[in-house]
Amino acid sequence: MSSTRIFEHNNFGGRNVLIDNPGHQRYVLATFDFLNGLSFNDITSSLQMRSGTPTIPSSCLLFEDARFRGRFKSFAFNSARDVNALPDFNDLTSCVLLMDHDPNPNKSILAVRQLAGSRIDQAIDDQLAGISQVSRSGATLCIFTIDLFEVSRFGDDLMLAEVPIKVHTPWPFSDVDAKIRYWLKFFLDGDHHLRASVVAWGYWIAGSVLTGSIEGQLRPQVESHVGTVESQLNSMLTDLNFHRWTDVYLMPGQASVTSDYDGNVTDDCSLVLPFSDS
Repeated sequence: MSSTRIFEHNNFGGRNVLIDNPGHQRYVLATFDFLNGLSFNDITSSLQMRSGTPTIPSSCLLFEDARFRGRFKSFAFNSARDVNALPDFNDLTSCVLLMDHDPNPNKSILAVRQLAGSRIDQAIDDQLAGISQVSRSGATLCIFTIDLFEVSRFGDDLMLAEVPIKVHTPWPFSDVDAKIRYWLKFFLDGDHHLRASVVAWGYWIAGSVLTGSIEGQLRPQVESHVGTVESQLNSMLTDLNFHRWTDVYLMPGQASVTSDYDGNVTDDCSLVLPFSDS
């Protein structure tokens, strides 16, 4: 089993909360609602991590914002480890994610945006080319998501592909900012190849007198492109057919299983891919 005990003060003082994983689940979620209900939001100052299985790497991730968003810090451990202070993350934790990793030491860790960001953006541009009033206004974000309860995906590791767009409107109205969103689930097919499917989609439109009209045009476009998004992404994933993958799961940012790291969930989303070529 693995566990993390978070403390109110430096050097393990004050009140504390135990988050444990006795069954070696991939993810154990201590949500904002859970911590806030214990009056433990934004007061974590130190932590103790414990593992009873040294062959299984574990990670404890602290998140600044509710629903496992915003800035985060990840601490790696496979035995007893104490962190007596959090000088750059003191009193900021709103939720905690405890992970037990695949014990297979052979793993590839691939940051999606870093690996294929330009290809993703080009694929999006190709889709938007047929919509004269819409253009991409920034890089597509690849965001780790573990709390999509709106579609009953709480605790399910997903990657949100979020596309910032500009909706061009006729004079005298100003152009409107919006975002197209596709949530992706990665999985292995029968040949142990990496694949993905779109499990949810949505959009956001900045407030405008034209919001209703824009939504009426944008919604069917977003929905109709689900199959194209899946097809283009799976075409890209064929480049990764060089191993016999045995599992796939996600971590935020440009991840590490065996070392500490930090970042923001909007930085990137990493695929963790254990493999066996035997």
